[in-house]
Amino acid sequence: MTVPPASRRRYDSSGRRAQARVNRERILRVATRLFLHHGYAGTSIAQVAEEAGVSTPTVFAAFKSKVNLLREAVDAAIAGDDEATLWGDRPAMRGVQDAPTAAEALRRYAEVVAAVGQRAYPIYAVANAAADADPQIADLVADLDRQRLTAAGYIATAVAAKRGDADLSRVGYLRDSLWTLDSPLLYGLLVHQRGWTVEAYRDWIATALVALALPSVRQ
Repeated sequence: MTVPPASRRRYDSSGRRAQARVNRERILRVATRLFLHHGYAGTSIAQVAEEAGVSTPTVFAAFKSKVNLLREAVDAAIAGDDEATLWGDRPAMRGVQDAPTAAEALRRYAEVVAAVGQRAYPIYAVANAAADADPQIADLVADLDRQRLTAAGYIATAVAAKRGDADLSRVGYLRDSLWTLDSPLLYGLLVHQRGWTVEAYRDWIATALVALALPSVRQ
């Protein structure tokens, strides 16, 4: 007997999607830990799969390649999660853009820079260490730097608008200054190598940004 269309059970894929999401989060968490402990070259997809409790094809299905797995590990560390929310739409960045003055925007951005450095420096350093020996990782690092430059350009434009500055050369100068100061590698130099506290690093970034962008403003 033919079952009427209205009475047929519809396939519900929500459970499978939820499991795929759980697997993906676990794979990313395990991969990040292994990259930090063993470096990029010393970590294999097979190791990640074994420790995550999934098959190797499952890892490839979720991340396509080992390079992309590292990319997403860095992206998640920078963002603080692996959600697909644009960087500029995140609450911290909205707070920077919505600041009432240029000086306040820069101080809020210093908070973001310190938080990102604390999360991202370890895995960012792994990528940089692997770049010399692996052209694909070198391309990844270069792309991360381009993304930071684009983001720094948005902040520089917003700050220039708040201070009423239409000089494009000044915007470019501030963009490049932001790009230099917000590098996670700079966080590593001062916090990891020189022993600064995160708070001291944050305050130094704020002082430097305000001095560079608004030399007439005192902290």
